[in-house]
Amino acid sequence: MRTAAVADFLQELRAHGSADLTNLCATLNDGSLVRETLDLWTRQGWIVVARSTPLQALAGPSFSRDLPLERFCAAGAAAGSPDGSEERAEAPPAKRS
Repeated sequence: MRTAAVADFLQELRAHGSADLTNLCATLNDGSLVRETLDLWTRQGWIVVARSTPLQALAGPSFSRDLPLERFCAAGAAAGSPDGSEERAEAPPAKRS
């Protein structure tokens, strides 16, 4: 379901050069995940959050209508890596008493 929401968002961004973040935020339903995702997409230059309407994203300077959904989604799996190539570090195992 999350991928479908991102696909809808990307389709709207491709078609209109802007997209509504409301449905995406509601579907992700995790504030830290939303912030992490938006931060990554803005660092990539794929989107710019509209200043006058923070729930509206505009196509960023590096956005391409040819950007594949897989890359758009996969980039979130490697947050902190501008090109999506760096793997996310695993949290250390919890200590047992």
